[in-house]
Amino acid sequence: MDIAYPIAAALLVMLVSLAGIIFSAQVFASWVHRNLTYLASFAGGVFLIVIYHLLEETLHEGSLSLAAGAVLFGATLMVALHHLLPDAHHHHDVSHDHAHTPIDGRRVLVSDALHNVGDGVLLVAAFAVNATVGFTAAIGVVLHELVQEISEFFVLREAGYNNREALLRNFISSSTILVGVGVALFLAAAEEIAILFAGIAAGGFLVVLVQDVLPHAIHSTRAHGGAWLHVGAAILGITVMLGVQFFFGHEEAREEDLALTPLSQTLSRPS
Repeated sequence: MDIAYPIAAALLVMLVSLAGIIFSAQVFASWVHRNLTYLASFAGGVFLIVIYHLLEETLHEGSLSLAAGAVLFGATLMVALHHLLPDAHHHHDVSHDHAHTPIDGRRVLVSDALHNVGDGVLLVAAFAVNATVGFTAAIGVVLHELVQEISEFFVLREAGYNNREALLRNFISSSTILVGVGVALFLAAAEEIAILFAGIAAGGFLVVLVQDVLPHAIHSTRAHGGAWLHVGAAILGITVMLGVQFFFGHEEAREEDLALTPLSQTLSRPS
């Protein structure tokens, strides 16, 4: 296997994390600012499908006890993060109406970072089978991340970060995909680590959805109405992610050879 392929794919995923810059342009800025609360609900729909995918992957590849433990650890980690770490941001861009239920951007970033580690492992495993499977996996990950990273940009903006801060933090979080690539290249049991990170990320995103996005939407509805707009935005997020996964889901990267062959053997297979 040419290790340049998964590294290049990982760098492309990192660049995709900057896709939110499209919505920071002046032509979109005012529209984004007016609709951030609904865009956060759209992101909630995206996160719901991300959680489902991560849980499905964890349960498919690992035991029920491992999956439950990983999800519980991820959820506990996010709750501890909220209570133990100092609030490094004062949500200066959030309107007064939303200040009572601020979204904690740190939880989104940590959950995404863990998710990206798993994606890095997946890319190496896919390219270890053959280039075709690898490029299929890369396309799936890139399209999946495109929707997710734009959604996270909206959430970080609603959490109070300005455009530059949101883009920079998204990019730094996405860089952990290189950690996953490194893990897969040097550890024979990397697929087990990928399963663990998928479960932890699922728990983290679950906390983000329950403690951040959902209360935010409820408070916004009570203050300004528009409940159906929030529901519609969430359904749209779900629909978009289902469409992406239907055509280019992560599971396409797991061709029959990849599913049946241990990663330690595929990594040692001559290219």
